Amino acid sequence: MSYSFIKPKLKPIFSLFSKLWIGFIALSVLLVVIFDLFVRLEINLSQNEKKNLAKKQIEYEKAIETTDEQIAYVNRQKAVAESVYASNTVLKDSMQNLFDLVPDQITLSRVIMEKDRLVIYGKTPSKETFNFLLASPLRSIFHSSSTVFYLNKDGWYRFVSTNTIATSDGFSE
Repeated sequence: MSYSFIKPKLKPIFSLFSKLWIGFIALSVLLVVIFDLFVRLEINLSQNEKKNLAKKQIEYEKAIETTDEQIAYVNRQKAVAESVYASNTVLKDSMQNLFDLVPDQITLSRVIMEKDRLVIYGKTPSKETFNFLLASPLRSIFHSSSTVFYLNKDGWYRFVSTNTIATSDGFSE
């Protein structure tokens, strides 16, 4: 015998409200897991980028060292070039002064210029012309000066004038 006019329905274990909460909790857990995976992926990517940047830093430091060495080499080359240029300028001025010192009557055939010595080869009409016009200025410049004369067939004198500057150990050019 039945006490109800309708057939009984099975009562669900979870109500609609409980199903909504379980679905919301499952969705929240899924989102947290996805967020965790995303954060872990970003951490791995940033660590790889950190390693790559560390390698690049080492490469850049090596490149900087190489560039610094090249700059130092170029600076040394520049200093040498400036020194040579200054020496050449001084030598050019010295040669110009020497040629300005030589009078028109005396002809030079060869000039040897060393650090502390000057040797002049040339031709003069007479010993007196050489002594008055060229030897006296040379004696005022150099510490010792000596000249050897050779008589040519044409009556002119060939000469070799050796002039030296005494250098001391404390003197620096």
